[in-house]
Amino acid sequence: MAAQTISAWTSVTRNGFNIHTCTAYTDAANEVNYTNKTPDSLRTDKPWTLIVSADAASDGAAVPLMVWGGYKSNFAISGTTARCTATSGVQLGELVDDIGYAAAVAGLAFNITPGSSGLANIVTLAAVATGLRFNLPVMPWYAFELMADDAVTLLAHTLTFRIIQKCEQINAPLPTVAGVGPDPS
Repeated sequence: MAAQTISAWTSVTRNGFNIHTCTAYTDAANEVNYTNKTPDSLRTDKPWTLIVSADAASDGAAVPLMVWGGYKSNFAISGTTARCTATSGVQLGELVDDIGYAAAVAGLAFNITPGSSGLANIVTLAAVATGLRFNLPVMPWYAFELMADDAVTLLAHTLTFRIIQKCEQINAPLPTVAGVGPDPS
């Protein structure tokens, strides 16, 4: 039986940034490894950085990383011995053609721009020196799927996904006006 363990997203704030983390473990009987939907606190209309790392080799061939978007609160992706399918969501595209399957991956960073930055997506591992970039349609939630591109099972491994986004200063203190205290307006 295929074993899959996916953690809930956890969130912390450090140095003015929200950091959301999710881990996904798969054994060697699965074709996919994936996350839960992103947390509600992610501002999906603002830029963010996705960092993906793997604790061990994930496959014997290329392993693309896919992104899914959800449009209802019950959005989820699932799969084990077949490609993921979605409840209340759609596959948006391939973030990268291969995360680097032959060994552990310290971390790949993706610049995520909701809507469009006007720049083309960069999704090939060979172009990593120029920075991986992806323009995502703005959706309420996202989820990520690593898949065995050769349609055989992955090797046992754990992926760690980190989303880093600048905090919004929603309740910032009012500025001082001419040294007389907060602006009363």
